[in-house]
Amino acid sequence: MSPVAGTTRYLCPLECGWHHDVPPPSIDRITELGAVADPYVLDPYEAVNSIARDAYSREAEQTETALRNHLATHTTEQFARVIHDLRAEVARLKRAAEPAPW
Repeated sequence: MSPVAGTTRYLCPLECGWHHDVPPPSIDRITELGAVADPYVLDPYEAVNSIARDAYSREAEQTETALRNHLATHTTEQFARVIHDLRAEVARLKRAAEPAPW
């Protein structure tokens, strides 16, 4: 299923099919995240900015937690295999980009 337009999708770097979707910013999303204004800010413009910063921070924390929790499900062998395959692909691409020797 495709995510809602504006969604940021974080894919597992090991290409296992897992992903974490972050919905686009909205008032509802800010409410879901429990974002609040800095109580020491008096200017209304700065209060709105402080809510946005808090929402951004909370979203980033949730995303990082989801990614770390997922990556913990993979084995060291899986990471090593992906790194090996990526190195082989980089070497292949470098060889393909080299000019012909004649």
